[in-house]
Formats: sequence, structure tokens, C-alpha cells
Amino acid sequence: MDFEPQKFFVGLIDFFSILLPGALLTFLLKGELQQSAWVAQRLPELDGAKGWAAFVVASYVLGHLAFLLGSWLDEFYDWLRRRTQNNQIKQLARRGRPVRWWIRLLVWLVFKRETDLAVQRAGTIKALYLSPLRAKKAINHFQWCKAVLTTESPTGLATVQRFEADSKFFRCFVIVLLVLVALALLNHHRGWAIAGAALLPLTLWRFMDQRYKATNHAYWSVITLAGQKGQIKIEKTARANSDLTHAGGVVFRKPWFRQVRYLLVESSGGSIEWVLPKGKIEDGEDLRETAVREVHEESGVWARICCDLGRLSYSVNGKEIRTQIFLMEQAARGFRNEYTRKNKWRTLEQAKQRATHLATRELLDLAEKHRLRK
Repeated sequence: MDFEPQKFFVGLIDFFSILLPGALLTFLLKGELQQSAWVAQRLPELDGAKGWAAFVVASYVLGHLAFLLGSWLDEFYDWLRRRTQNNQIKQLARRGRPVRWWIRLLVWLVFKRETDLAVQRAGTIKALYLSPLRAKKAINHFQWCKAVLTTESPTGLATVQRFEADSKFFRCFVIVLLVLVALALLNHHRGWAIAGAALLPLTLWRFMDQRYKATNHAYWSVITLAGQKGQIKIEKTARANSDLTHAGGVVFRKPWFRQVRYLLVESSGGSIEWVLPKGKIEDGEDLRETAVREVHEESGVWARICCDLGRLSYSVNGKEIRTQIFLMEQAARGFRNEYTRKNKWRTLEQAKQRATHLATRELLDLAEKHRLRK
């Protein structure tokens, strides 16, 4: 029989994700039970081999209970996963309300600038395979990718399982730490309570990070396999406004006790030009979503759309650029994608003086008129 290190590691982590948390829970609860006179009178004295046997059995049972309770954390992970950057953009573009700041912070810590493109492509590939069987919804994307890797790429599956096993390990430790904090508070052990509370967010973060790596590696592997075979072709999604190429906005904010400020960003070209934030419309993307995304990527500003300011056409290197421009208001701050390009907030007159192109100055005037009508 050949020794397979990857499978051995996964099995070992699965074992310890149950037995080790269970052992810690048994150790913590043992002290509590020993302090109870009622329990001491009714339990026999266990020492030597009997004591070790009881400890192992209790560790195994409590470990499984911790594993079961920890599985509810997957719901929290899925809830957070549905609020990645692309979903935040859609919400702001459609509803005009940004996601709450603490959710945006959590998403940024765990998923960074994830746009869900990998899971969408993996889902499209799955649909192409399973649609003839009418089984598109019979299995979720992640489990289907694991099933594909079982036969197509055992090495890729082992890597996914390693990340998944790590996530289960830290998921169980979240439960252990919750019990530790609860017992420490009951017994007025402030130091242990503080230590457990400090480790809780780090352990939860590690669990979500490893689960994120497991799912994404599965999607990447299946996409790579499909690309190598070359048997699948995903058609380009048609846009509703196919005549437009770009979208952006004139963004303003109203600081307290100060004049309204307008946002200008440096152009992406070699020369230093101050322009409005705008960018190319992605495949199948809504115009409003493009405007919100581009403003955020170039400046870190989350901006809601107020109204339509019309279209702007110009030529770059002989290529015509047709841009939809919106009036937008800052709704929140975030982390921008492009740190090489500067951005500045200026009053209307300052922005018009700094703006490089006449069309930009005209749009600033138009934006001010619409803003005053609000």
C-alpha cells in the first residue's frame, strides 16, 4: 500500500478537530464537576486505566458535540460570503444604501476584493454539464467541484481537503473558546475570560480564511481543468446598452459647515490629467453597477446614484469612448483598488480650475444644477 501524505494529513486533522477540542472541553468541565458535591457523591472514583478510558470517551463525545455546534458557523460564513464586494456594489447601485461599515470591514478582512467571478464561472460550467440531466440544483457548486476533482484531479482534491480540514479544526476551537469564556466568567477568572475573548475573533477569522481558500481552490481547479480540455465555451453576455463602452460619475459630498466638494481623480494615462472617475463596462454588467464599481476602485468612495447626467463621447488613440455619466453622492468610505492614482476633493470652482478637459468642467456645472434641485 502506497503512503499518501496528503490523505494522512487530512485524516490527522479530522481526528484532532474532534478529539483535541473534546479533550479540552473534558478538561475544562472536569474541574467544574469535581467542585460539585452532588456529582462527587454519585460518580465512582475513576483513576488509572479507568480514568483514562473515561477521559477518552468523554473527549470523543464532547468533540462530536463541539463539531456539531460548530457547523452552525458555516451559516455565518455563507451569510458573509453573500456580501462580497460585487454584491455590495449591486446593493448600492440598486437600493442606494451601502452595506454597514462593520460588515464591509469583515468582508475585507476575510475575502479582500473578491468579486465571485470564480464561483460564477464554476457554476456556469456545472450548469453546462448538468442541464441535460435537469440536475443543476441537485448539488451546490463547491460539492460538485469536489466530486469532479475526485475523478479528474486527486491531487487538487487533496489540497482542497487540507484547507477544509484546517477550517473544521478552527471551527471547533471557536466552541471551545466560548465554553472557556463562559466558565471563566462564572468563576470570576477575569484573566482567562479576557484571553479567551481575545482569541475568539482570531480563531473565527482563521476558520473563515481556510474555508474561503478551500472553496476557491476547488473553483480554480475545475475552471483550469475545463480550460485544458477546451470542450466548453462560455458565450459573452449581451449588454442592454451595447452602444456604451464606459460609465462613471460626478461625485459630491457635503462636509459639515463647509462647501460641497467634488471628486477628481488622476487619469490612467501617462500624462497627469484630472478627470472624473469612470471605467469600462464589464461583460454583462449594469451601467449603474459599473459607475459604483469604478468610483470605488479609483477612489475608495462608496457613492449612491442620484440621477442621470447624460452621455459623454470622446476619442482615445483613435478609438471612440462612449460614457454614461451619473450624479453621485458619497455614501461611505472604503479601500480603493488603485493606489497609484491620486484623488482630490475640491469645491466647484476649484474642481473646474483643476479639471483638464472642457467636457469635465461642463459636467461639473451640470451636476451642480441638478444637485441644487434635489
